[in-house]
Amino acid sequence: MFHSRLATAHLFLIFACLAWGGSYAVGRFGLNEGSAVWLTLWRWAPGAVVFSVFLFFRWKMDGSIILRKLASLTLISMLGIVIYPATLFLAVAQTTALNASLYLSAAPVLIVLGSSLAWNARIGAAGALAVLFGLLGALVLVFRGSFTALLAFEVATSDLWAIVSALAWAGYCVSLPLRPVELSEVSFLAVLVVIGSVILLIFGSISGGKIPTPDTQTVAASMIYFALFPSILAFLVWNWGTTIVGPSVAAPYNNLVPFFGGALGILLLGETLESYHIVGGVLIALGLMLNALRS
Repeated sequence: MFHSRLATAHLFLIFACLAWGGSYAVGRFGLNEGSAVWLTLWRWAPGAVVFSVFLFFRWKMDGSIILRKLASLTLISMLGIVIYPATLFLAVAQTTALNASLYLSAAPVLIVLGSSLAWNARIGAAGALAVLFGLLGALVLVFRGSFTALLAFEVATSDLWAIVSALAWAGYCVSLPLRPVELSEVSFLAVLVVIGSVILLIFGSISGGKIPTPDTQTVAASMIYFALFPSILAFLVWNWGTTIVGPSVAAPYNNLVPFFGGALGILLLGETLESYHIVGGVLIALGLMLNALRS
């Protein structure tokens, strides 16, 4: 039974990364206009409406737990539901896609280190090699196999939001063990989404900015995809998988996001398969194989 749950957790983590990788391809179809706060709210708002109804009927069972743990739940929501996606939208708008991807590829390292410090998670040789191979694979994909591009990379002031986004995601993953054990995974995510949506609505109302609208079928389909797959479903299975295997074991799976992004670009957008796709994919696969030994 335990091994079955463990295998399911690993598959769920892969699915979450597939959904997030798909956002790279879907995001090219017009979901790039509007303020970062409103774009993030559009991502969570449909789920927040459904989850609000869900929590209303669950309040007798979960209400006292939610109120007692409101501070930690708000912290987790701020990191994963508000700061991470909002600053990622800001990063994409102000810096290059390469820079934004690079900083996010460093998130697994931060998660493993954070888990070791916060929860005394054992890394070990297999864990360290898993993170190393995953990071190398992600770098190969991000820099398209060009060592010259790697050497030419410079940190720019416009990269600030990308750095904050990577730190927020790492903080979210490390903080997941703070989830009240009395809450189911659905209730936990429901609380995070509702709290985050309220915060985003307040910030959006204060800051103003352009509100994105589904003015074409393509943009509408993109918004539906973002609201369902990389948001509700991906976060639900990622949270559950991380709870089972721990943040440090889940961390290397983050390197699958640029791999799936590139693979879906080849399959759906007609992009060319290059040698660096294969090299990066092999390195990431080796990292995940080593990571599986830790479980």
